[in-house]
Amino acid sequence: MINRQATALTLTAISILFSSAAFADDSQLTTSADMHVKLTVEKSCQISVADMDFGSHASDSGEIDVSADASVTCTNGTSYSLTSESGRTYAMKNKDASETVAYNLYGDSDRTSDLSTTAISGSGNGSAQVIPIYGKVASDALAQAPAGDYADTVTLTVTY
Repeated sequence: MINRQATALTLTAISILFSSAAFADDSQLTTSADMHVKLTVEKSCQISVADMDFGSHASDSGEIDVSADASVTCTNGTSYSLTSESGRTYAMKNKDASETVAYNLYGDSDRTSDLSTTAISGSGNGSAQVIPIYGKVASDALAQAPAGDYADTVTLTVTY
């Protein structure tokens, strides 16, 4: 009977041991892997421009100087240059294009850097950069113009 009790105790101990091991096997196992994350940021630039309005003036008003703002937004670190149409002769035309008023566009406030031959250079910072464009109608161009409304369209280009 002692052998039977010893055997029963041994079997009970073994079953407790194995049942504990079975519960231990129910714990979660883990494994891992690396996920690579990447992105390519491409160079880009956008331009917007306000209209330039020389206003209303009498023909004997003298020289007219105005400015309008261009806004250039380029990717951070992207070099760019802003120009108008190369070699262009600037002339506003009346409605039937029979009369013109000559003008010039410049990249500097002294009005010495013709925008059609001298680029305005910059480097993008990811935000809009305001670039003033300066316009000038010489007094003789205004003095020779018949009364009327005059207009022109100029394309500004950003190269990057």
